[in-house]
Amino acid sequence: MEFQEVIYIVAFFFIYSFFGWVLESITKTIAQKKLVNSGFLYGPFCPIYGIGAVGMTLILKSFQSNYVITFIISVIVFTIWEYFVGWFLEKAFHTKYWDYSYYKFNYKGRICLVNSLTWGFLGISFTEIIHPIVSHIFFLIQPIWLINIATLILTIYIIIDFTITAIKVKNIDISLAKLGEISASLKERIEELKKDQDKTSKKEKIKRSIEELKQKQEDLKNRIEKQTERFRDAFPNMKINEIIKKKIEQRKEKKNSTKEP
Repeated sequence: MEFQEVIYIVAFFFIYSFFGWVLESITKTIAQKKLVNSGFLYGPFCPIYGIGAVGMTLILKSFQSNYVITFIISVIVFTIWEYFVGWFLEKAFHTKYWDYSYYKFNYKGRICLVNSLTWGFLGISFTEIIHPIVSHIFFLIQPIWLINIATLILTIYIIIDFTITAIKVKNIDISLAKLGEISASLKERIEELKKDQDKTSKKEKIKRSIEELKQKQEDLKNRIEKQTERFRDAFPNMKINEIIKKKIEQRKEKKNSTKEP
């Protein structure tokens, strides 16, 4: 594959990532009745759409005009892709970007029969209608160096955007881990207080300690709320309390494993 072909592929990635962002933002704005900047990146891009579209272009171009093969390959390949992305987002962000649990014939809420069939029809319409039109308009842009420079600038931009987002997500994860530790410590102190009700001095000391932990817990919760504000629209299923519980359970498991001989 020549350098210029790679540039074109990357350019189409940005085009379809932008179209995906527009589509999701409009859909969520109507559904939530407020202006929504969809996606977890700061810029107007939803990479999942860009990668999916480029994947369709590369994988299905050899089967163009063969509707049956295009349909079958689209169903298989992009159902697997959707499952992988769903799994990755759950592991990385402890939440679900989508959930098909209420559909029949779904698997772990990440994929379902209806959506898989939709991928098949989308593969046909994309290769036969959408991409040819977009491609025709795209190649009207002249001179070529404009495409190359724009693609380079956007590549640098999205790398920076990804980096900033990754740092922010990491900070959220660190804050959640701390909150999990504080919540676990708070439970331990309360248990100590229950056991030592007769020892007044120790009781007062533990009470003060509990108040301090509660204040730290509240401060951290407020901090996490601010940190996750940008991701609320991207991940509407994000439930902070459930994530905190997971952190507490992980801490307990780690603590128990260290005790084992």
